[in-house]
Amino acid sequence: MTETDDEALKAEIDEIMSRVDSIMDKVARVIPEDKDENDGGE
Repeated sequence: MTETDDEALKAEIDEIMSRVDSIMDKVARVIPEDKDENDGGE
């Protein structure tokens, strides 16, 4: 693997991780609401 490939790979990973962070942020907002509804319904 060349240095250029390594840099490109790191850039791709950074991009993916930032997407994962934003997805996890959205999920974190949704899950507590769902849990509260489920706990209240049981």
